[in-house]
Amino acid sequence: MDWLSPLSGLVGAIAGAAASYLGTHQAQARALKDARQARVEAKQDAAVALLSDGFAQLHRHIRSVPESSQPNLNMEGLRELAAAEAAWDRQLHDLLGPVRIAVETIRDKELRVRLQEIVSQLAQWEYELEYAYRWSRRAWVLGGLVDHAVECVGAWQREEALPEPNWAYRRAKESVEAREEEWRLTLEAQEEDRREQAQREDSADS
Repeated sequence: MDWLSPLSGLVGAIAGAAASYLGTHQAQARALKDARQARVEAKQDAAVALLSDGFAQLHRHIRSVPESSQPNLNMEGLRELAAAEAAWDRQLHDLLGPVRIAVETIRDKELRVRLQEIVSQLAQWEYELEYAYRWSRRAWVLGGLVDHAVECVGAWQREEALPEPNWAYRRAKESVEAREEEWRLTLEAQEEDRREQAQREDSADS
């Protein structure tokens, strides 16, 4: 039965090779996973750095927002205010562009959605947030939105739950929803007017 010895050796060699291959494969898989995770973390770190810089620039810009509550403006004053608002708005959107891109790279869905809402509110600052300015200056509301964005990113980095919406975020959200409801009712009224007009025309033709 000497032939069993070389056979046993062959089986042992095959088993050893298989174990070595499996170990190498697992090590490579772990290395790839670690490298992928490192790339993800690097991208998230880059996004947070971009957001940090963007929020700081937004805070500086918001301090110069034209206030609409100036009393006794004549036509010339109103034109100057409109021009100042238009110029400020252009600069705002230039600042929001990189922030919006960074927000879209955030992997945490809850944080991403909250930041998307804040960016949208800031972008609609002039008309959609009109009701939020009834008892507050524009700079306070807009600055409060950026403050909430900073708080959310900080909580996420500390691996804590997102903070409750602050007063600025709540007022902005309520204002946007009120404006959307007004727009919906206006469209419904216009559609009803078109239907009534069509019915009158049909009656006149008959």
